[in-house]
Amino acid sequence: MVNYKHIGKALVNGAVDLTQVIIDPKELTLLQEDDGRQIDDYVKGDFEWWYFDINDQISGCFLKLVLHIGTDPLRTHVFPQMAISVNTPDRRESFFHPFEIKELKADTRRCNISVRDDVKIWEEHNDHPGYYIKIDIPGFRCNIMFSGEVEGWKPFGKKIPFQSGKKKVDFSWIIPVPKARVEGAFFFKDKKYILTGATGYHDHNYVKPDRKNPLYLDDLAIKWYWGKCYAGRFTVVFADIYCRANRTLSLMVAEQNKIIYRSNNLIDCSVLSFGFDKDVKASYPATLKIKSLDEQFPFQADFDFEKVLDSKDLLEGVNPVLKFLIKKLVAKPVYHGILSKVRLNIKTSNLEGSGNFESMVFREK
Repeated sequence: MVNYKHIGKALVNGAVDLTQVIIDPKELTLLQEDDGRQIDDYVKGDFEWWYFDINDQISGCFLKLVLHIGTDPLRTHVFPQMAISVNTPDRRESFFHPFEIKELKADTRRCNISVRDDVKIWEEHNDHPGYYIKIDIPGFRCNIMFSGEVEGWKPFGKKIPFQSGKKKVDFSWIIPVPKARVEGAFFFKDKKYILTGATGYHDHNYVKPDRKNPLYLDDLAIKWYWGKCYAGRFTVVFADIYCRANRTLSLMVAEQNKIIYRSNNLIDCSVLSFGFDKDVKASYPATLKIKSLDEQFPFQADFDFEKVLDSKDLLEGVNPVLKFLIKKLVAKPVYHGILSKVRLNIKTSNLEGSGNFESMVFREK
């Protein structure tokens, strides 16, 4: 059981009640089933993904592995895929391995997922959660083990319900492993990369619109920023979600292996500078400042751009004429993942560390 409190309860539509301090272990404790499959009948509008990333500063490799079930931008079909992003000292490449929903086997009681013999992801829970990832697809193979070092976190409890008129949707974000020690190896284009003592992270998200009156993801959120860093003995995870009706900002800080602070809407997240990505023809946040608004917990983290890890035009594959009209008249949906150097000021200490953040934009022009 957890022994810490959470300040600010997330309510319907992402509103936050700062007067509510959650101390009930039933709401705070992250259970194995929370990381199991949450949607049993994927339909158009659904999203569910299990995200893992690995930063190995010794080898200079950053790896993202995301088992992702999503819906295309025009809401015509569900597309399941294994999304992989590889950054090494000599390469940067993102690619996808599609599969059929009927080929997916995923347990509801814990994280235990397989796709044919191509992908296997499973958790074994002893004193600390351990995750194992085995992938064998054309051009990429891996055998990797995550050993959790920081207890899990549920920023919004089990989920947040959103509603607009009769339309409804549930949104969930849980973090079973804010920090892990990672070991193993991966093969990319016939070259082997060894991971020894690398740092890993794992979270799990789902978006499930109501079956009769669906409210879709881009109706729920305009954009979000999410990021994390590791500096000295501290682990930091944050999110800034621009919902339609409210803005929800979350912060978790762990010292060694224990969470020492967690809250909703007691931070400010500001973009200090932007860069421009010529590949997707869109800007991205290059420098972020996360600052505590809680006088009892002074804190600031500055994320400074190091390099683009991956980017994606979220309208990729849409008819070119329709794509032009959407971008001209509606929005320029785009994703960016950024590797960062981080300056952390906490408990009168000034520390330097490493981190990464993402910018997911749905509706901004």
